Amino acid sequence: MSTSARRPCARSRCVRFRDARKSQDDTEDMPIWEGRTMAMRIWYQTMSPLNRLGSYAGIVASHARTIVSADTEIFFNGASEKFYRDRLPADVFRYPYTKFAVQKEAIDYCFRAEQEGFDAVVLGSFSEPFLRESRSLVEIPVVSLAESAMLVGCSMAEEIALVTLTPEYARRLRDTVRRHKLESRVTQVIGLGEGISEHDVNRGLDEPERIVDAFCSVAGTVIDRGADLLVPAEGILSLVLHKYGTAEIEGAPVMDSVATVLRYAEMLVELRRRTGLSVGRRWSYPQPGPDLRDDIRRLM
Repeated sequence: MSTSARRPCARSRCVRFRDARKSQDDTEDMPIWEGRTMAMRIWYQTMSPLNRLGSYAGIVASHARTIVSADTEIFFNGASEKFYRDRLPADVFRYPYTKFAVQKEAIDYCFRAEQEGFDAVVLGSFSEPFLRESRSLVEIPVVSLAESAMLVGCSMAEEIALVTLTPEYARRLRDTVRRHKLESRVTQVIGLGEGISEHDVNRGLDEPERIVDAFCSVAGTVIDRGADLLVPAEGILSLVLHKYGTAEIEGAPVMDSVATVLRYAEMLVELRRRTGLSVGRRWSYPQPGPDLRDDIRRLM
């Protein structure tokens, strides 16, 4: 093979972030994300209208304030009321078409968040609506409750159990585990059982005993089968357990999935600022150019 036909060496194909040979004191022409005290703004997108969740909005906002850094601002946004009327999310999400129609607005919220100067978006739903599509659209980190819980969980235990609200939720969540190729680590996905509804969990913020008892009962089963970390696989369920002080059951820690996703978002923002780390654009999340993007958005 002639020299002229050879592929360029790996170094010539790299995009340089910065010259590592510069001294720590030489800040000339350094990128803006080198600053160590920059404030952070995170958009937290739920897939339910906030006014449907009773005291949830106030409780999650108060909890978030104790978790994130002092200079981090969290903006909570709910789904559009027009899609729900008198229906619960469970009544909508059980059907693939209506789930798609409602959750696609998550993409628009991610775009809006970036345009308004937010540093990251949290998809506050274990259904992680349009996660891949949203990452393809924006530059800022987009994180989900499900992915962050499972990836952090892999550092905490060899076998993880996701405990969600109902058997129907558990079935959909197993698809999420498969999509992330984590079946060997997330070994159990289970619902709280028949007779527990979203209304019950919403009331659990004020009357937690029934929900905590149901969770502890299921926890005993999955622990006996080998689970060494318990993940409440709904944000509101995680808040109920945290408020009740449920941090460990029979030696198995109970993850605060809301706290985990918030700190995970902060970590990715800091990594982007300090090292330039971003999502893969070659294969995983190719990004359309602005002309194509804007043409398609005008037609939607």
